[in-house]
Amino acid sequence: RAAAVEVWTVLATTIHELYIAGKDDVSTGRGLLILPLLLECLEQTEDAALRSAAGECIAYIHSARLSLGLIEDDNATEQEINTTQKQYQQGSWEGSEWEDVMGEIEAVMEQLSNQSGHYMSKKAKKEQRATFREYLATIQENEDPEETVQFKGGTLELTSWKDIVVLQFVRRCLQGGFQMQLLTNPVLQNLFGLALQHSQGMSQLEKRLFMSKTSEAAKLKDMDLTKKRDKRNNIKNHFLTADGEDI
Repeated sequence: RAAAVEVWTVLATTIHELYIAGKDDVSTGRGLLILPLLLECLEQTEDAALRSAAGECIAYIHSARLSLGLIEDDNATEQEINTTQKQYQQGSWEGSEWEDVMGEIEAVMEQLSNQSGHYMSKKAKKEQRATFREYLATIQENEDPEETVQFKGGTLELTSWKDIVVLQFVRRCLQGGFQMQLLTNPVLQNLFGLALQHSQGMSQLEKRLFMSKTSEAAKLKDMDLTKKRDKRNNIKNHFLTADGEDI
């Protein structure tokens, strides 16, 4: 069952967030429909892998719902912003028909993030607490996850559940070959938005141009991270104000 949930989450990253966490007069997002099922998975005390897979799926569904409230156009009018906020409530579940089930999910995750007991090893308890605290940070505080992968050709920095879900899936599939594939496989590099990473056959000048922290690729990555961080702060400000205006 854990594998089925993991694959569902990966496939969910390939379609628009509306079909995962939105609702209109025609359809309801698939992720919203399976929230009760995911709650049941979280309550399976004998299957740690299933609990973790369900938690990751819920975190992605929440981030997808949150993304529906974002407006990419910087020139959007105040009326457009308010309309979008009213429709999707900036990721809030309050007042929706899924408010109760999300409340139950948060309660279970709180227990899992602070769980103690003799039936789990010390290492397993530590990993579970860290994992579910990260999920809760997204669900309760709308915080983006952060994961950095160091490999021979450079550094891969991910700051969204969409990318991290795909990363975890690819890593599980490739296992020991993940690092080499990330270094040499252009499909993976394109998937994660990596610039030229491998250094074999590159001159010292080329290494500085493509791989140094002052390269154009590094600058673009920093700009993208800054944009995402500013967007996250704006979301929090919208969420915390009653009238939907920036603080």
